[in-house]
Amino acid sequence: MKPRYDQGMIRRLGALLLTAAAVAPPGRAQTPPTVASLGTCKLASGAVIPDCRVAYRAFGKLNAARTNAVLIPTWLLGRSDQWIGMLGPTKLVDTTQFYTIVVDAFADGNSSSPSNTPAAARAAFGGLTLGDMVDAQHRLVTENLKLPRLHAVLGISMGGMQSFEWAVRYPNFMDVVVPIMGAPKVGTYDQLLWNTTLSVIENGRRAGMSEDSVWTEVARMIALFLRTPGAVDAESWMQLASNVQNDAGNLRRTWSLDDYVTQIRAALRHDVSAPFGGDMARAAAQVRARMLIVYSWGDHMVTPGLTVEFAKLVKADTLSLATPCGHIASGCEADRVGAAIRALLSPAP
Repeated sequence: MKPRYDQGMIRRLGALLLTAAAVAPPGRAQTPPTVASLGTCKLASGAVIPDCRVAYRAFGKLNAARTNAVLIPTWLLGRSDQWIGMLGPTKLVDTTQFYTIVVDAFADGNSSSPSNTPAAARAAFGGLTLGDMVDAQHRLVTENLKLPRLHAVLGISMGGMQSFEWAVRYPNFMDVVVPIMGAPKVGTYDQLLWNTTLSVIENGRRAGMSEDSVWTEVARMIALFLRTPGAVDAESWMQLASNVQNDAGNLRRTWSLDDYVTQIRAALRHDVSAPFGGDMARAAAQVRARMLIVYSWGDHMVTPGLTVEFAKLVKADTLSLATPCGHIASGCEADRVGAAIRALLSPAP
């Protein structure tokens, strides 16, 4: 039976990706993430983040062998609290079986970020990469949590990009990798989108626009590309304009523009083939983990062409989602995606 997609549901899923509001179950107070100190983090650029911190939330319990850990990096404009409602026995990861670590990416305001780093040290973030984020996550897992390995790494959007980095950088450290709506490299269309977004922000600031106005322009850009044109057309112009204003207000209250710009630039540098002279086949040859790669041809934010090519190179299992939901297709088809992930991860090691 072909699934039905309620436009209200699509809209709510889109809003979830646009706000860092807590999604704790009703009646439960939201606690702050745990913050681990890594000392000094040396980045690929040669720059150094002093007093380097990585925030995370952990769910479930480790088994006796400490081998049932699943790591989840956060998406662009995302934080670890947004994963709370996506974890559980019938959700994307069964936390009754797996010790699940949701890690806040650098520059999300929880982990080390321009917004929470002294001004004298902020320049280090100028060359930040997703590989830097993954290297810090590996240090968190090995140095702070003392885990010998991970059972799996999975993530959505920029979290999916970090999952590709894990698969290539640390090929023997986990059994399973599940990139969802991510890519091994930022495609040309995606570069156009994110460079345009950067221009909107930078030109707005130079023109003296207020932060509220700049965030409104950002929210418009996201609304334009987050879903398919058909999904957007299902809303009236007045409804869409109102939603954009609400999203802009949420972003303004919960995010720093400097943090957002830093994450965009890091994502634009993403290319797992870069250490191999741009040869994606050589990068794919590093992979040892089993992979399930989830994508949608309707995704206009992280276009899937390079993702599908990589899946062929590593002979990965794939799950193609045909929905009007665009980049949030995995949310609209959460039951299907969750079932596929749980089947791949189980039984727990």
